[in-house]
Amino acid sequence: MDHRIDILGELFTAVDFGETGFFGLPCVYLMAHEQGGDISIQYAGQTHKLSQRYAGHHQLEAAKAKGATHALVLVAPETRDRRAFETLLRWYFRPPLNLEEVPTHMQAWRAAMHFEKTDIAELARAAHMSGAQPMLPAWINRPKVARG
Repeated sequence: MDHRIDILGELFTAVDFGETGFFGLPCVYLMAHEQGGDISIQYAGQTHKLSQRYAGHHQLEAAKAKGATHALVLVAPETRDRRAFETLLRWYFRPPLNLEEVPTHMQAWRAAMHFEKTDIAELARAAHMSGAQPMLPAWINRPKVARG
């Protein structure tokens, strides 16, 4: 896995799970692994301190059981930015280990607009207004995979 991976236009850093204890930073993170040239995402979250969060993460063993080998980390000092990007990631990729598809604290379309990702915001808003699952392009509908 390359050290830097583009996910939704943001550069995440790939960190081996064993090295997360060295990152005392506020961030958005993904539990993932490489699969056939794509990144398979098992869990998405955010934290004020990555080292503390991974020390006893409730989904780490389940993510490893599904093949996850790395944390993909995007440093984000501001709480609102972390929560918005986590919301966007969970709506867009639907990671299987997140208990709810999208956090209840923010709508996905608002999260996308927060980062000026208008194409994603339009899809999320249409899905929100209709109450239906979004009609995403075919490559997006492949579950839990980010293209780098």
